[in-house]
Amino acid sequence: MVAKRTIHVLFTLDCESIAIRSAREGPRTWEQSARAIEGYCNRLLAAGFPPTLFLAPQCAIEHTPLLEECASRGVELGLYVNPLQVANGRYHNFLGALPLDTQRTLIDQAAEHFADAFGVRPRSFRPCKHSASDDTYRVLYELGFRQGSVAQPGFVLPRLGVDWEHVAPHPRYVDGSHHERTGDLPFLDVPVTTDPDQRQINNLPYELRVDAGTLEALHQPVIERAITRMEEHGAEFCAICFTTDNRPAYDRSDDRHCQTLDAIIEYLDTLGARHEIVPTTLAGAHERYRASLQLR
Repeated sequence: MVAKRTIHVLFTLDCESIAIRSAREGPRTWEQSARAIEGYCNRLLAAGFPPTLFLAPQCAIEHTPLLEECASRGVELGLYVNPLQVANGRYHNFLGALPLDTQRTLIDQAAEHFADAFGVRPRSFRPCKHSASDDTYRVLYELGFRQGSVAQPGFVLPRLGVDWEHVAPHPRYVDGSHHERTGDLPFLDVPVTTDPDQRQINNLPYELRVDAGTLEALHQPVIERAITRMEEHGAEFCAICFTTDNRPAYDRSDDRHCQTLDAIIEYLDTLGARHEIVPTTLAGAHERYRASLQLR
């Protein structure tokens, strides 16, 4: 009998601060944010999929009791940095477009705010827009981060510091001097799953963003092609990574994005006939990745 391919499944959530004029990505109110976070976590935990939350510092402070309760149930809490949401408005572009020293200061200050809320500094990271430069991984590692979901294969927006045209689509240890290369810096990057061969009208690839489309029109085709790439590339560590943010009403069963999430969970259950599906957080994926290296 042919052994099943092990596929790690990660559900992530970008927890933005509430929207402001210079950064409109976030929810309108903190109540909307809390309902989205709690609903997302409740549905996934009930299905056996522990999510990973990437928290803007303002969100970590505003929702501390809720997030601590989520963490006690197996949810991982990581850091999310959107320079445009910094209170004094001093930053006017995304992380990868900023100089090295500015990136270090910005990330370090955000990590300290996270520690003010939870008593420990974060070890998992995602930047807004997946914006990163050749300096970013090295800075993250120096500041104590050991894993992230930074890359977004196929996305290229140079003015925002986003260039993932040639990055590997599978989890990898990174190169501390080049953001797209695989290397020996023991920072595991698990990219959001995309389909670089299928483009939207804006020429950006389709991605596994829960609130971007239905299971039938978006997620199932992207997942199937991702698995095909794993097989064709002979990927040694396989993962499917979903993303979304803290705006959809994941607490409401009649919400279309919530219904998409439920449909994705049901579809993943059907994949168990052909593959070993391993639900995991980002830190959990890194533990399994380290173990896999010892077996090679």
